Amino acid sequence: MKIFILFIIIVIMSINTYSQECPCIKTAIIGTNVKSSYNYNNYVVAMEDTEIPQGTSIQLTTQKIFGNVTWYKDGVELFNTFVSPTETTEYTAKSSLNGCPDSFDKVKIKVKTALSEQENLVSVYPVPTQNLITFSVPKNTIKSIKISNLVGVNIINYSCENNIRQQTLNISSFEVGTYIASICLDNNTVITCKILKN
Repeated sequence: MKIFILFIIIVIMSINTYSQECPCIKTAIIGTNVKSSYNYNNYVVAMEDTEIPQGTSIQLTTQKIFGNVTWYKDGVELFNTFVSPTETTEYTAKSSLNGCPDSFDKVKIKVKTALSEQENLVSVYPVPTQNLITFSVPKNTIKSIKISNLVGVNIINYSCENNIRQQTLNISSFEVGTYIASICLDNNTVITCKILKN
């Protein structure tokens, strides 16, 4: 009986020692299936893919984490998780836990440029121009067009009628230089762009 109790104590101590060396093993089937796989509890779930406006920053975060997380961009460790990508970028979160295989997850931060958004709303051509400048919108209609010089003096205030999608203006009388056009759409969105007169 004493030998049996001693045997039980030795088994418990060895299991305790084993669990301390490999704390990540959640379950293991011993003696029933040699090929059974281990179930590790080291894991990381990164934040959802996100789209941010150009020129802004975002904090890289995780939704779930068990070990210690480290962030990487193109295989290089990041020491600051407050990032300001200038183009769509993929970041990798790595979770490390003593005795466990490393766990990885990725997140893509998409950068939305204000210029590309405006280009989808209005086209201006030709740039530069000597005489005529055309404003065209693919989805909305034009409500009005205002053209001013760089110091803010209005030169043209043109109101469009009948829900037109395209308007051409004659700027042949303008002096050579740069001007600002403000195009007001039917949904009251105002798009500003530069006009070059040569």
